[in-house]
Amino acid sequence: MRVLIGLAHPEKQSFNAHLAEKSCQTWLGLGHEATVLDLYGEDFESREASWHYSARKDSDRFDPMQEQRHHWHLKKLPAEVERHVSLLFKADAVIIHFPFWWFGAPAILKGWMDRGFVYGGLYKSDMRHENGSMRGKKALLVSTAGSSMQACSPNGRDGDMRLMLWPLMYSLHYVGFDVLEPYLIHGVRGGLVADEANQQRDQLTQRVFEYQAKLACWKDWPSVPFNRNEDFTEGQVLKQNAPVYSPFVRHIEKD
Repeated sequence: MRVLIGLAHPEKQSFNAHLAEKSCQTWLGLGHEATVLDLYGEDFESREASWHYSARKDSDRFDPMQEQRHHWHLKKLPAEVERHVSLLFKADAVIIHFPFWWFGAPAILKGWMDRGFVYGGLYKSDMRHENGSMRGKKALLVSTAGSSMQACSPNGRDGDMRLMLWPLMYSLHYVGFDVLEPYLIHGVRGGLVADEANQQRDQLTQRVFEYQAKLACWKDWPSVPFNRNEDFTEGQVLKQNAPVYSPFVRHIEKD
């Protein structure tokens, strides 16, 4: 199995970078292939913009989706995007490591999706969701937060961390991935000293062991449920008897 491990953290000595390396070591130890894609390390340009495209379809007005599709068909995508897309198509699984900043992912990760999930190549109107280009592949988000597990719970002061990651999970599902339940690690804080630092180190070491053990049982990792095409009307509205898996896609109660 080929695994692509994405890392979106600017510090090479961060806990996220450490986890990404552990992901790589675990997969290699299991006899699989693993590639680490370090977005900050590559100085990936996260802004989608006209200057990325060398053979503009419309030089007067920049339409990102149209230029992506146009350059996909011309086989003239920006070099870094072309390489990343190739890695996605070659991979059987994708694991993305990132810190939970301002209740979401770092901008570089969102920009990677903006540029790398190429319209016309990775998705189009008849190639989405369960029919997406990445169907048959699994994707996992591994994220760290400074707040405690209690604060990041549905009734916590900072809100439901898993729910806030739903847009990222849905984006992966949109291009066809089977999205696995995210692995969340809380209480990852800097600036600690003495006993607090030692306690955090011990806790994080244990979480790394638990994470690697779960990776070894990859086939048993539960998936995030999403509605399928048959759950919606032709007008793209949830059918009355369709199941609900998220507050983002739900039935509207009538007065």
